[in-house]
Formats: sequence, structure tokens, C-alpha cells
Amino acid sequence: MSDGPKYDLGGVFDPATAHPDDAHSLLMRLVPPNSQVLELGCATGYLSGYMERALGCRVTGLEFDPASAEIARSRASEIYIADLDAPNALEPASTSAPYDVLFAAAVLEHLKDAPGLLHAVRPLLKTDARVIVSLPNVAHWSVRWALLRGRFNYTDYGIMDRTHLHFYTARTGHALLEGNGYHVEAFHIAGSGLQNALNARARRRGRPLPHPILPGPLAYELIYVARPLN
Repeated sequence: MSDGPKYDLGGVFDPATAHPDDAHSLLMRLVPPNSQVLELGCATGYLSGYMERALGCRVTGLEFDPASAEIARSRASEIYIADLDAPNALEPASTSAPYDVLFAAAVLEHLKDAPGLLHAVRPLLKTDARVIVSLPNVAHWSVRWALLRGRFNYTDYGIMDRTHLHFYTARTGHALLEGNGYHVEAFHIAGSGLQNALNARARRRGRPLPHPILPGPLAYELIYVARPLN
């Protein structure tokens, strides 16, 4: 086990070394270039750095772990140490508001009160802001298979990460956003070999798939694109 930060790629995300349909690749394609981005739980800034360098964005990141935040400071315009469950967590980010993009990748499941944070962050967003959220899918076939064998074991990483406080399915992730001031406009999945193969075939034919295939059992990560409700 590395002594460094837990959530780190060892550098800035590089799409050339990633599968085009993995979560990071999908997420980065969803970020509009030249956006003012608020990233919740930026870790070491491996995605922040890509948004800044490749997409021309200006990223303000909030991160709980001081060691991760220190690395992220070299990759993003603004990084603040913040406990996202604290009442004043968003105060440092308010000086750079309003934001074009709210980016929350694999972070809301770690929080005690994700709905409260989603409500609190809305005033910092532009009325037409893009909200990009990813969540692990507890309905993935691997978790279902483990349950059939009577197992619900926590792990250091992944869907069953022991630091996850809440678990989501495609439906409950959608409800999290729709029930707390946002309208979901698009939905994607990552982590399905079958979905990736179908996506590749559709790209070769020039006909992107309109909807994910079997998002319940096949999605490892659920990705939502939403807008604030006005």
C-alpha cells in the first residue's frame, strides 16, 4: 500500500492512456471548455489539472485531505481544504462564484449529507450551469453476485469502499439530484465491458447509442448531467 494520498493517478489524467469509455474519459468529455469549474472532492487534482491544461478551464477545488490538497495546488487555480459535511464548507469557493460547472466525481457517496450540500451549492452556480455527478453503482453484477453468496464485504477501493456512507443505484442517484434542486438531462455509465464494446461498434458505424445498455447490473459508475432548477 502506498504512503501517498489514497485517491491519486500519479499525475494528471491522460486520455491517451485511458479507455475512451472509462469514467474519467467520459467525465472529461462532458466538461465544456473554458469553463469556471467548482470541483467537489478534487483529491490530488488529477482531473482538475486536465481541465485546466487541456480544456482551458479555471478550477476551484475543495478537498478534505491536506496532503492531497497540497498536490492539487500545483494543478488547479484555487484549492481549499474543506470538510464538505461542514456548514461553512463552501465559503472559500464563494469568492470565485458564479460557476459554469459543478463537478462532483465519486464524492457524494462519502458524505453524511449529500442532499444538504447540493442545496447549499446552488447559489454559487449560474442559472444554466452544467452539473456533472458520478456515483458508484451498488447494483453492479459483482455486488449482486456477492450478496447471493451471503457476502457484503467492504474493500479499500471501488463500489464497496469502506469510506462510502451511502450507496446508490441508477434510480436513486437520479432521485438524489431531481429531489434536491436539479433536473437530470443526460445519463451515462462506465465500467461495463459489454457497454464499451457496443459503444465502440456504434462509433465505427457513426451512430452513437442513445441510451446505456442494462445500467443496473452492468454499470460500475453512474454519471449524470443536470441543470439547476430555477
